[in-house]
Parts: sequence; structure tokens; C-alpha cells
Amino acid sequence: MNEAELRALFDEIDTDGDGRINIVELAEGFKAEGAQGHLAEEVKKAMAADANHDGVLDFEEFRTLLK
Repeated sequence: MNEAELRALFDEIDTDGDGRINIVELAEGFKAEGAQGHLAEEVKKAMAADANHDGVLDFEEFRTLLK
């Protein structure tokens, strides 16, 4: 996934447009992408990318998550 595609996906998941993805937006994003398995476990794993532990993913953390 290139930078533009990554940014487009981030912006799609960031439904309130604040430049950060919160846990609700992340869960909705997983659902929209047809996530398999237990949604809560997937969200918990993804939130491990929250490097500064502020409870949201900024673009850099999101990029790290998807690498």
C-alpha cells in the first residue's frame, strides 16, 4: 500500500476528521473491512500501535500498524 492509499484509508476510518482514529472508529473500520475473528481482540491488537499511549492512533501510528 502506497502513502496515498494509506492516507485515504486513514481518512476513511477517521470519521470525525480530527486526524486521529479512536477505538470506536477503529472498530467500525474493522467491521467495514469485513474483519474476521473476534472484533475486540483485533481492536486490542491494533491499539498496541498507540506508541504514545494517548488512546488514539495518529497517522504515523496507523502507518506502523499496517507495515
